[in-house]
Amino acid sequence: MIATVLRCLASYIIACMAASVVAVSFVLPPHELAGQGLDRLTAAGIWLLLATLHTAIFAAPFAAVALAVAEWRCLTSPIYYAAAGFGIAMLGLLAQISGAGFPQPLMVTLYVLAALSVSGVVGGSVYWLLAGRRAGRRGWRGRTKAAHGATQ
Repeated sequence: MIATVLRCLASYIIACMAASVVAVSFVLPPHELAGQGLDRLTAAGIWLLLATLHTAIFAAPFAAVALAVAEWRCLTSPIYYAAAGFGIAMLGLLAQISGAGFPQPLMVTLYVLAALSVSGVVGGSVYWLLAGRRAGRRGWRGRTKAAHGATQ
């Protein structure tokens, strides 16, 4: 039980970092950072840390529900995790649009839509790769007893 919680928590943090790398890459594309000085790279690193923190805080309640359902129902499909990441990202877009306070041009909204969509799918996919593939498994003893009980 504790190992499952730690696996899910560590995977969630890494998935938030991966989603933040994608989101920051939309703002500071890697080809622009290649020839820049140390100040620009430091700014990108700070943005990455802030984006990871913001992503982890915003997505935590929604991800907790999605991951609890996945563990409870033993959902191991990568489509579920990518869709959950996409859904959480769309909730982030809804929060951004509703709280803007000033009208944004359509191009800006579409760019934010693309950035959040891709980062949500990447975050969900990274989580699946690290922990979602093993959702609902209780360890080698639990699988052995279940397999043994199924054959009798």
